[in-house]
Amino acid sequence: MKLLLIGATGSPYFEHCRREMLDFLRSSKTVGLLSAANPFDEQAYFVAMKEHLTRNGLSTAKELIHICWNSNWRPSLNKIDALVVPGGNTFVLLKRLYQSGLIEALRYKIREGLPYIGSSAGANVTGPNILTTNDWNVAGVSHFEALALVPFNINPHYVERSASDAPNSETRSQRIREYHQFWNNPVVGIEETAVLSVVGATAPIVSKGRVKLFTKDGRQRSFGSGEELVWDDWTSSFEGSFEGEKEIVP
Repeated sequence: MKLLLIGATGSPYFEHCRREMLDFLRSSKTVGLLSAANPFDEQAYFVAMKEHLTRNGLSTAKELIHICWNSNWRPSLNKIDALVVPGGNTFVLLKRLYQSGLIEALRYKIREGLPYIGSSAGANVTGPNILTTNDWNVAGVSHFEALALVPFNINPHYVERSASDAPNSETRSQRIREYHQFWNNPVVGIEETAVLSVVGATAPIVSKGRVKLFTKDGRQRSFGSGEELVWDDWTSSFEGSFEGEKEIVP
């Protein structure tokens, strides 16, 4: 696999990770954009993003194709040699991946080598489940299993401060601790300017910015640019089940 996981799509789109994105897409001629995380006007979102990526040289691809989840997406998916899934609402994205059948197709394609860039919601769905997203479940999703490309959950837009502007609100680390009362897999908080690279079965490398690793036993560790994201059982976690064993609490 070849993944580039980004904490935020940013504004303007992907400007904060220009070099990393250009390097990642250097050999890609036909790039797909899946805008299914956008709960509003997907076509307008695709057009705006395509225009920005093309005009500002953020993609060297000869063609940028819209992968439309609610139409015949298979010919387009078979044509591309890289895929970009930007942000929006993670629950909306996951629901549409299941409704369209894209969930299984993407999992197979990416595991077989299709380069994948995911930012915000697009990064969140690469983990075993999406229960560490910051979004509201406006789509009424009742199943949360995701692509399971990596053995850790992702919390995009990670910040050390409180989870909201309210002075007595929970911090992100407290919410992740709540997650670990029910689930065993690690959680990686990706800051907005951070980029995490995954190649094959090797440990992810922080390409830019900082990420923070949280494990079920309460340990926390920050990783900076150029560092490998590792924990004690990284190899067994990656090669084993990606489903994230659920801990039953009486």
